[in-house]
Amino acid sequence: MNRSRWFAALTVLMVLALSVSTFAFQNSRRGGIREGRAARGERVMPKHENSFYYKADGSFNEEAGRQAFEELFRFHRYSLAKTVLDAAPNSSLAGDKLWILDFNLGDFSNVGMAGIFFVNDKEHGYFGHEIYLLPYQMIPEHWHVAAEDKPAKHEVWQVRNGSVWCFAEGGSEADLDALPVEVKNAMKSQLDAKAITAFQAKELKVGDMLPLSGLDRKHFMMAGPNGAIVTEYASFHAASGLKFSNPDGKVGNTEAKKAE
Repeated sequence: MNRSRWFAALTVLMVLALSVSTFAFQNSRRGGIREGRAARGERVMPKHENSFYYKADGSFNEEAGRQAFEELFRFHRYSLAKTVLDAAPNSSLAGDKLWILDFNLGDFSNVGMAGIFFVNDKEHGYFGHEIYLLPYQMIPEHWHVAAEDKPAKHEVWQVRNGSVWCFAEGGSEADLDALPVEVKNAMKSQLDAKAITAFQAKELKVGDMLPLSGLDRKHFMMAGPNGAIVTEYASFHAASGLKFSNPDGKVGNTEAKKAE
């Protein structure tokens, strides 16, 4: 083989090698993208223990709570995250700021929430609220009564991200055995306090809606394994009309333990 033919053959071999390498790289990249998407679909949001949320003096650490909800917003790619996190009292959109509560119950990993009131119009009787719950976190059982010359609040919930179990009056604690074990585990502090009477559970996923079972009825909700973002549509919300089954529950947070 003369030199020119040798160079021609070498060139062909190099082109073929480059083509094979490019093909392999592109397929590997496509596979990596598919695997990445699959991983995102299978990922589970972390659930922090109570030690993450409470200071050495026993008080609730609101900054730690805020950090957890920022994780929730990122996990679900929440479109209103910046609006909510930047909201300040009396802003034109919110009328309030993002609030984070453990309801004075000292068990924020399992019992608590964050939320924002987008509107609460007493004159015309309507209310728009976003509820934020961390993995297997529940709002304490409560009910609404007439207050401020307005009837008891009525409400309906729609899941935007994640999932929830909504609990209504009826049933018994034995009904919890049909649910994931994490649900009952997260309720432990409230079950021990005899502060749950609503055991009829209905699971809601993205897009699902459910109204309150009736005025003055006790109820609560708990998020699923990846937390939840839930929109609430309701009649006027009167803070004085909110009642908790747990006598220690209140719209507030656990304070530092008093020195003995």
